[in-house]
Amino acid sequence: MLQYIELSLKNLSYRKARAILTTLGVIIGITAVVSMVSIGEGMTKAVREQFEAFGTNKILVTSTMEYGVRGKGLTDGDVSNIEDIVGVEFVSPMYSVAAGGEFKGEEKVITVWGLDPGKAERTFSDVGGYRLLKGRWLEPGDRNVVVLGYRVHDDFFKSKVELGNSIKIQGEKFRVVGIFKETGDPEHDEAVMVNIDKLRELMGREKSVTAIVVRVKPGYDVDEVRQKIEDSLERRHEGVEFDVFTSQQLINAISSSLKVIQVVFGGIAGVSLIVGGIGIANTMIMNVVERTQEIGIMKATGATNSQVMRIFLFESGVFGFFGGMIGVLIGYIISTIINELAENYLGPGVLTTAVTPSLAFYAISFAILAGVISGLYPAYKAVKLDPVEALRA
Repeated sequence: MLQYIELSLKNLSYRKARAILTTLGVIIGITAVVSMVSIGEGMTKAVREQFEAFGTNKILVTSTMEYGVRGKGLTDGDVSNIEDIVGVEFVSPMYSVAAGGEFKGEEKVITVWGLDPGKAERTFSDVGGYRLLKGRWLEPGDRNVVVLGYRVHDDFFKSKVELGNSIKIQGEKFRVVGIFKETGDPEHDEAVMVNIDKLRELMGREKSVTAIVVRVKPGYDVDEVRQKIEDSLERRHEGVEFDVFTSQQLINAISSSLKVIQVVFGGIAGVSLIVGGIGIANTMIMNVVERTQEIGIMKATGATNSQVMRIFLFESGVFGFFGGMIGVLIGYIISTIINELAENYLGPGVLTTAVTPSLAFYAISFAILAGVISGLYPAYKAVKLDPVEALRA
């Protein structure tokens, strides 16, 4: 095999300009594939990290949404019922709503999360990204106080909102007691946390619950507890008004959707690789034509058809290998640039890319395969040359 590779490199070195131009087509194709697919890989990785940070021992119960109303199906009664299920360690109800916010006379719609003040820190302190920048979490007894997401503090309003400032929600004042660090998720960074009972009073939804975070006791099967919760809720409700998910289910569902995006991105970028393959085929056909006498000499001196075919297939494979290697490198550089630009202009975690070892391996393998396939016809043409006719050419 080493002899074939050495011979291939020597033959290609005689026609450097043509070899470079041919390889360029593969480079462009692989660069496009790696760059596009890396976006999907990055999104999948980010989603998986977020849900794994949420905790593999947690279950999320959410109510269905209807226009203008969130939290229709779930109530405080459901929370109490879930607390009595065997295997449940901790239950934290939430009520979220888009409400009117005001700071220094500037009014905006703001996402408000209502939580039990005594459970807020326990619910989110071990979830990735939820770390305090300043101040404290909600605490038992808190009523008209609020903890801000980073962007609400930093640039949501024209003026920065600091600890001790007052912000109005639905016309009522709340004092800022805490500010979270930036998580990179705009939905979280632009939200605020308040007392769930106080928020529901303001919205006229005293018993409503949007979501319930459930923590499973150590030693209990998370899927079995999830099924018990679902069965219990179905007995309490006539219609299906809720969804019950484990972290792993959420990861699998979203990852499947992102895989489709990766395939679409890769397919679009793969068109340019086809063009590169056509370039390899064209170059190899020209090589066969130019090296007719050389092929005749090889056959006349005892070279078999399979040996001649291997020579040309190795040459086309070399185009694919080097094109793939350089394409992966450039694709990695482009993905790194995308990460930097996204972090600077969109914020951390909004758009990420990832060139994984498996992506690099498959990209190079695909490039080699494309090169070999592109060289099949030229190699077949070389094999079919008659030695006597080839020597006369």
